[in-house]
Amino acid sequence: MTEESAALAIDLHIGALVRGHRRASGMSQDELAQRLGVSFQQIQKYESGENRISTAKLVQVARALSIPIAALFEGLDGDDLTADPLALFCKLDGAADFMRGALAMPPAVRSEIFRLGKAWTESDG
Repeated sequence: MTEESAALAIDLHIGALVRGHRRASGMSQDELAQRLGVSFQQIQKYESGENRISTAKLVQVARALSIPIAALFEGLDGDDLTADPLALFCKLDGAADFMRGALAMPPAVRSEIFRLGKAWTESDG
């Protein structure tokens, strides 16, 4: 992997995590843009990895989303960024609704759903 393609993979990864955390919080791109003092189109470019997010802006994003800054770097320590389950999950349509639903569930129900998901991944089919 070239240095340029590695940088793009990181931008894509962080953008996916920003999108996932923004959606999970129920915040629109427009609302996040207003909090950061940028256009919603800029948020789209950040989330798609088209534009790199500066360190200062990443701190602002984390504060606006009420998450630790480290949450935007989850999974970056591995060599294969495409294999990070959180980043992959955040890219799925419906991921934010699923996360909100899971957070609203009674803990016993959520645990059972997680158990079923784990069992599915461990099964042969």
